[in-house]
Amino acid sequence: MTADTMLLVNSDGICVDIDVHSDLWFMTEERLLGKNIFDLLPEYTLQQLKPDFERVLNERVTLNKNYKIVLNEEKYYFKCVMHPYDDLVLCQYRDITKRSNVKRLLEHANHTLREIQKAAQIGQWIYNSYDNTFQYMGHTGILCKESVQSVTMSQYLTVVIEEDRTLFIDWWKRNRDTLTDESMNYRIRVDNSIHYIRIKTYSREVLPNGQFRLEGYIQNVTDIQHRRNDINTLTHAINNAKESIFAATQSGTLIFANRKFLENHSLSEDYADKNLKIYDIVANVESEQEWDERCREIIDGSNGSFVAYHPIKNNKSVVALEGMIYRVTNDSGEESFWSFAHDITDRMRYEAQIKRLNRIMDNTIGNLPAGIVVKDISDDFNYIYWNNEAHNRDSYIENPVGKNDYDFYPIEIAHQRREEDELVAKSGVGMHWTLEGKDKNGNLLILDKRKIRVNGDGLVSPIIISIEWDITELEMVKRELQASKEKAELSDKLKSAFLANMSHEIRTPLNAIVGFSQLIAESADADERRSFYEIVSSNNERLLQLINEILDLSKIESGIVEFTLGPVNLDSLCREVYDAHVFRTPLGVSLVYENSDKHIVIVSDKNRVFQVISNLIGNAFKFTTQGAISYGYKMEDNMVVFHVTDTGMGIEPEKVGLVFDRFAKLNNFAQGTGLGLFICKTIVERLGGTISVVSMAGKGTTFTFTLPSEMTDNEDTDEHKVLEKTVETDGTTLNLPTTKPEGQKRATILIAEDTDNNYDLLNVILRSSYNLVRARDGMERCIYSNTPNRT
Repeated sequence: MTADTMLLVNSDGICVDIDVHSDLWFMTEERLLGKNIFDLLPEYTLQQLKPDFERVLNERVTLNKNYKIVLNEEKYYFKCVMHPYDDLVLCQYRDITKRSNVKRLLEHANHTLREIQKAAQIGQWIYNSYDNTFQYMGHTGILCKESVQSVTMSQYLTVVIEEDRTLFIDWWKRNRDTLTDESMNYRIRVDNSIHYIRIKTYSREVLPNGQFRLEGYIQNVTDIQHRRNDINTLTHAINNAKESIFAATQSGTLIFANRKFLENHSLSEDYADKNLKIYDIVANVESEQEWDERCREIIDGSNGSFVAYHPIKNNKSVVALEGMIYRVTNDSGEESFWSFAHDITDRMRYEAQIKRLNRIMDNTIGNLPAGIVVKDISDDFNYIYWNNEAHNRDSYIENPVGKNDYDFYPIEIAHQRREEDELVAKSGVGMHWTLEGKDKNGNLLILDKRKIRVNGDGLVSPIIISIEWDITELEMVKRELQASKEKAELSDKLKSAFLANMSHEIRTPLNAIVGFSQLIAESADADERRSFYEIVSSNNERLLQLINEILDLSKIESGIVEFTLGPVNLDSLCREVYDAHVFRTPLGVSLVYENSDKHIVIVSDKNRVFQVISNLIGNAFKFTTQGAISYGYKMEDNMVVFHVTDTGMGIEPEKVGLVFDRFAKLNNFAQGTGLGLFICKTIVERLGGTISVVSMAGKGTTFTFTLPSEMTDNEDTDEHKVLEKTVETDGTTLNLPTTKPEGQKRATILIAEDTDNNYDLLNVILRSSYNLVRARDGMERCIYSNTPNRT
């Protein structure tokens, strides 16, 4: 007890007595006697000791514990035994710092050793020969645990792989007889898994009874063996790789080459014994200096990538190798440089082919007559491509790549284009529409527009391709074809209506002619016969006009229209028209020839002009029931302007544009074929003029047509004294009639007619003015024609 310092402490912690047996600087009577021990203790020590102190006071028990105290940054350890002593506590202080430090060091060393064993997966074993038993413990991760376990030799041999069992027993016998320094690697099977084990003996002790004891370590080297297997696999892979792999020192000495490298450069397997230099082998490194410079660049931080063109001597089939060179430092600190290269000949040829195809595609797309642009969806729809046509169409836009629609177009157009792009981008469904507008010159522009999305992948982002075809010409042709189709369909309908109408129009006058001709023959009343004759005559004229219109239509459709040109006195012509139509004017309607210039004479076809005016007046007769029909002409700007005006029912506005169409009948209840106005328009245009109509429904209609003036000289104004002319029109030569000179004898006319009644009619009409000769067929006509002076 006297080796310990004794302190008597009251309940408040005041040291009331002390007996010092320590040389520690803080264990002195001056520092402790009469002082509050609790105030002198560090916070950590106070929290550990004070509860125990109060327990001794309260429960009157003795406590024995170890505590740590830190003073002036020094650690001290002490044992304190506290005894209850009346209302005081007797504290027995014993310094155990040295013992605690040694213990702590031993525990640390032991902990370190265990951690090393865990990391290295090492365990310990002891073999006792007297019971042929292993005792083992440790951290091998297989079989061993931290607590001691035991197993007999025969039991342990059951887990050793059969192929390794004999080797293990032989090793064991050698170590049983004498201590050896050799280790043994073998395999065991536990839980259907194979593990690699290394075992070694480091102690052999012979016991007094003649038995012996062996001690050693056991290590689980499965991971090491697996790594070794991985290295072997890697070595095999490198050696058989398609890449050309070699390693060389900085001086250029070849220290490794895989099979591909040896094959490429025709080297044998014993290359390592020949002290070969890399710059003497490969074609892309020509000297030791060049190899050294390349190594220094890698040492200085270069990434070591390279492309070697024609790198193999005497083998031009390999165009290029691409690879990397790495610096590797081994355990001895020696540096080597490893090159990994693969043949890119096929890739270069493929890339060359792709580049050629890209050039072809770029030239093709660039010169297509369609505007093609490409936008990057992920880059705010910025343009990444414009072809030539797109540039030409929007020539004011310069350098569009990298910009979007908001950089060029008005905000409204940019908004519209962005909405279209976003719709296609989100839905993935393309758009196709036709846009009609104006080009930069104000001409009609029709565009066929398409937008499609092309999806990307991990390397490229999705894009939108916009294609604009200028289909203006194609669309115009389509519209013309459609219009022609509609016109043809309308023409077919009109022709059908025309044929139905013709059947009626022909039957009506024929019935009248046949019927009243019979009545004329049967009637004895002269006045009645005269009345019937007028009816027959009227229907004759109607039928003749109908046939003439059909014949004129046939000539027009065949492209041949006959014109007999000569001087035409318009005043005389218009009066003849008046005389021809005045008696046919409907009751209640007056025919008026307006006074016109009597001296105007033009060169034209009198009969055709007469036909046009007559058709217009006859047309007015059909639709005018009261009022007047007036006609006349005047000179305007070297053109003669004719007009025919009526006060009839007029034409509805929507039908005015149809009046000159072929087969057009705007009133199905009126007589006629629907050809008259079409024939008038054709005649006027062939004579060099134009025709038009102005009408107001319920008030009347005015037809106007123009003819070139082309007035003759004064001495030729008498149209009856002009000699015969020959006019060629559409390849047909026509002999125009002329006036017979005075004193000339009667002419002879050859009539080829096989029907007696028709010849008799012509004979009655012509015999008073001409000598007639009849040929009954074509053969007689030829005979008569080739007989001179035949009368």
